[in-house]
Amino acid sequence: MFRPQIQKTRVLFVMAFVNIVLVLFISNSKTYLKQSNYKSKVEAVDKMVDYIDLFSKSEVEIEKYDFYKTGLIGKYKTSITSKVDSSILKSKIITTHPNFAAFTLSMLKELDLSEGDHIAVSMTGSFPGANLALLAACDVMKLKPIIISSLGSSSYGANREKYTWLDYENLLFMNRYIGYKSIATSFGGISDIGYNITDAGIELLEKKIFKSDIKFINEKNLEESINRKWLMYNNDSIDYKAFINIGGGATSIGPGIGKNLMKGGIVYPISMGDLDEIYFDSDDTDIFYNSFKKSLAYKFLNAGIPFVNIKNIKSLVESRGASELSNIEINIVKEGSLFYEVEKFNNIVIWISLLVSVSISILVGFYSHKQIKRRMLEDEIDSII
Repeated sequence: MFRPQIQKTRVLFVMAFVNIVLVLFISNSKTYLKQSNYKSKVEAVDKMVDYIDLFSKSEVEIEKYDFYKTGLIGKYKTSITSKVDSSILKSKIITTHPNFAAFTLSMLKELDLSEGDHIAVSMTGSFPGANLALLAACDVMKLKPIIISSLGSSSYGANREKYTWLDYENLLFMNRYIGYKSIATSFGGISDIGYNITDAGIELLEKKIFKSDIKFINEKNLEESINRKWLMYNNDSIDYKAFINIGGGATSIGPGIGKNLMKGGIVYPISMGDLDEIYFDSDDTDIFYNSFKKSLAYKFLNAGIPFVNIKNIKSLVESRGASELSNIEINIVKEGSLFYEVEKFNNIVIWISLLVSVSISILVGFYSHKQIKRRMLEDEIDSII
């Protein structure tokens, strides 16, 4: 019995199977839309990659747990280590990923900063990766950071005797990767005077500071150190648009264990009345809040200047939608949610699938039509004969 192709079971099965595959293909397709400030984020990442490449050329030692091979991860314990803690390694690694420069830039962009704006910056030896990310973002946005740093470092930071944060910064400056350096530095550590740094470490840091042209902040106690730094930022003559803190410096965010519970992110002066609710991961915040009121961050907020806290890194990146950074197994530069917004379905895939489906139907229909027409001609000839 004659049946055209379009009526054959195997042909219909193949057509149905192809269409099911096309539907699955469409359902799994995605559209990648560039996030806002995409170009600036890419530039910031490229800057940070350049910084890291400079260190690798300078024979900076790469530790076995330096996951991204940046030379920015120090040792567990040295003479200049201000806090020994194995639990903070992952946070240190996160900040060494070049994409962290894009993450930092995205926070600065939220502050609506303009080219030439001054920002006050407190850096620490504990997070050299975060320091570099901020420098890269500032370079791309053409900001003017006024930096005061501390040289002591917790585990896995810039805590190697040959490579303190001062050494990293000098290397960048001498090779003209950056056009500015810290205006002053302190020991850091407990009370910002290095109480928890070894005597040998203090002596080593003193020698490095005295050999440089940087001002040395070495006050009798924490309160005097905070006041000295506040005066050195010279708030009366500089119109700061933000205060950026990196790490857990006592002068920046206050003394005691309270700073360990402080959330990272942006705090605006208008939110000062709600600091207890938005800024601490604890129900009992009185003691923490009172110590925070002694800090530089509080002084800047009280002066009407926004505060960016780059701390508690894992929770910070996850709370701001960049959770891929917290997965250190993923080492993909200039990709992820920082750069692209993903939408379900891809219009190009949909149109291609539709074209394939319609084309198959038309081809089978056309071929079946020719079969039927040829069959009809054969029947007419047979009837004449």
